[in-house]
This record gives sequence, structure tokens and C-alpha cells, in this order.
Amino acid sequence: MKTNRAPRIALIGCGRWGKNIARVLSELGALQLVVDPAADKIADYVGSLGAKVSANIDDAFDASIDGVAIAAPAVDHYRFACRALTSGKAVFVEKPLALDLDEASELSSLADAAKLPLMVGHLLQYHPAFVRLKEVIAAGEIGDVRHISSNRLNPGAIRTEENALWSMAPHDFSMVLGIAESEPVSVEALAVRVVNPTVPDQYSVQMRFSEKLTAQVNVSWLSPFKEHKLVVLGSKGAIIFEDTHAERDRKLVIYRNYVDQSGTAPAFLKGLGEPVNWPPLEPLHQEMSAFLSAVSSGNTSRTGPAEAIPVLRLLHRATAAAGQ
Repeated sequence: MKTNRAPRIALIGCGRWGKNIARVLSELGALQLVVDPAADKIADYVGSLGAKVSANIDDAFDASIDGVAIAAPAVDHYRFACRALTSGKAVFVEKPLALDLDEASELSSLADAAKLPLMVGHLLQYHPAFVRLKEVIAAGEIGDVRHISSNRLNPGAIRTEENALWSMAPHDFSMVLGIAESEPVSVEALAVRVVNPTVPDQYSVQMRFSEKLTAQVNVSWLSPFKEHKLVVLGSKGAIIFEDTHAERDRKLVIYRNYVDQSGTAPAFLKGLGEPVNWPPLEPLHQEMSAFLSAVSSGNTSRTGPAEAIPVLRLLHRATAAAGQ
């Protein structure tokens, strides 16, 4: 679809996160319709955004719609994405792309055959601080990457329909794989059950990519404090992206030459690190803008199936490694 007007988007699902997507699509002049089983309860909110609301899923695939954004429960992602693609609509689907790897591959094939964009909601790939972090690494400013660690700890919503790994780790896996630029050769995982004996509340996942590159991801929705921190250790320095830091100029910090190897033994050099500048842009705004650009141009996005399916594969590998 090549036109000068904003694409007309139908949003399926307007829950806690879906409302944010609706807001941004409205700000971008693209929100045409919101479909949700609780249409009557969200009618005022959707109306304030200048869009229509419906409880009928068929309305999302009307001929007047150019693209479909899916913020429904993960169990419905494949079903809705499949119908949208077969209806000729570009698709944005929140993570994960699907629950089953075969279904994810089928969606990828459908999108390729129809020449339609299929984009997955790995939001942090569009966070300007993470984009800047990758630029710093690519420029060789911390040398060769040796270890990546990511903590996503929340005193947040305890879910029953999915565990902490599937709920939280896709974002971290997406960042780790994006930096490593490959999939791990080995995966180990520990699942921790505190509240519900059948639904793990916390996971620790260790990955080895090569003899010189390892990674670790920790996720928990039972942490007494909130921490979203990515640490990348390199041969010449380290860079930290701490999205939950109270001070904006400390959210992205580089530590150069943090190890002194001139003496008889290596010594850590303490310091505050240097703030790294990054543009003050809302990640969700960047993500939805990328989706609308893909709808208008027909081009692929940075979080298409080629990026999303390895993340899904890693989720399955970590699940198996945890003995589930």
C-alpha cells in the first residue's frame, strides 16, 4: 500500500498495554478501529482517541482496514495474525509472534507469499538508548563483547496464563540475540516457583555463544524492587543500559578501559563512567511509526520474523532446559 495518507489500523485488544498502543496510533493519525470483547467498557476511552469500537472480530478485517495490530493474549496471536494476513492486511503482533514454532514459521511464509509486513512487538529494539548502545558496540568502543547480562525484575503483575519466562524474557532475549548476532550453542535455565507450584515466578537463563561470548538473563515478577538493566562487558570497556534509573543521563553509561592490566595482576578501575547521549524519543512511538512505515511501503521491519523466530526458539530452549 503506497499512499500519502496514514494507514488505517485496527487494533485487536485494548487491555493494559493495548491502551498504550491505541494512544500512540491515535497520535500518529492511524487508529481507525479498536476490537475488544469488552467494547462497552472501553468505548469512552476509544472515543476520546477519535476511533470506532467493536466487539465483533470480523470488523478488524474489513476492506477499509490497511493493517492490524494485535495486543490480545498470546494464545490468540497465531489465530488473529493468520486471519489478518490471509485477509491481505499488514500485521503487528505483540510478543511472542506465536506460541508454537511451526505456527510462527507458517505466519512468516504467509507474509512472504502475500508480500505483507509482519512485525513483532520487541519494543526495546526501538528504544533509542538501546539503538545507541548497539551503535557504540559496533563502533568498537568497548572492544570485543565478552558477556551480556540482563535483569528484568518487577514487583508486578503475577500471571496465571503464562509464566515469568514467556511474559518477561522475550524483551531480554531480543536484546541479547541482537548484540550477539547469533543464537547460543548451549542454554541452561533454572525456574523458581514461589507463589504457584505450577507457574514459575522467576527464571535464570545462561547462554553460551562461543568460547569467548556468554550471556545471562534473569527475570522475576516477585522482586521487591524494579530493575531493568542490561550490562555488556567488552575487552576494552563496558556499557550499561539501565532503563529504570531515576536520572536520564545515567540510563546509558559507558566505562572505558575499566581494567588496568599494566601491573603484575589485573586491577579494576573504579569510576562513574561517561553518560552516552541518546535522543529523547518514546520507544512505543518509534515502534508504531516503524509499523506504519512498513504498512505504507511494504518493506520489512527490524523485528520481522527473521528477528522474532530466534527469540521464540530461545524461549522454547530455555523452557526445555528448565525441565518443563
